[in-house]
Amino acid sequence: MREAEAREVLIEYCRSLYDKGYVPGIDGNVSVRVDGGKALITPAGVCKGAVAEEELALLSLSGEHISGNKPSSETPMHLAALRTDNNVGAVIHAHSPNIGAFALAGKPIDTRCAPFAYIHLGIAQEVPYITPGSREFHDAVEKALKERAHALLLFGHGSLVMGRDIGEAFNKLDLFEAYAGMLLRAQLLGGAKTLTNEELKQVKGG
Repeated sequence: MREAEAREVLIEYCRSLYDKGYVPGIDGNVSVRVDGGKALITPAGVCKGAVAEEELALLSLSGEHISGNKPSSETPMHLAALRTDNNVGAVIHAHSPNIGAFALAGKPIDTRCAPFAYIHLGIAQEVPYITPGSREFHDAVEKALKERAHALLLFGHGSLVMGRDIGEAFNKLDLFEAYAGMLLRAQLLGGAKTLTNEELKQVKGG
């Protein structure tokens, strides 16, 4: 994607993420791949509901800061996702309420309970709690990314979701958050039932 277009689209989705409560306060960060082996990412310490195009940080995929404000301290996991899979064009790190509840409780989100979750999210890889922003944390995220996961549950922290573009990444996060809410409500009825391996083999996307 061309840089000018990427800036405009990234700001649009930052507003939507903030409005839905997925990146409260100054939390969370969003990145998109741009032409020429570069990426745009939201800056450190700025509310996603108010960030301006000129504040976005432009970096090389190797991590060189080219222009814009100081990038998020969690930039390395975004760049790792973009480098690990050329099909990934956008990355969202969110602190949404339902996924966050599982993350804080250290409980996995099993996508095998519903066909739509299994098809669109795959298996949600889990990353143990490590101090956010630390080298050890980013190494653990990169290890999980090598499993080709497109949805990560970061224990004690939040989520990391990838897509071919920012629209797909947003839709996956939206579904992930809604599904986590369904699982929480299912607990009131005795817990969600996991589909069998045979049932999962028959699942088709829609």
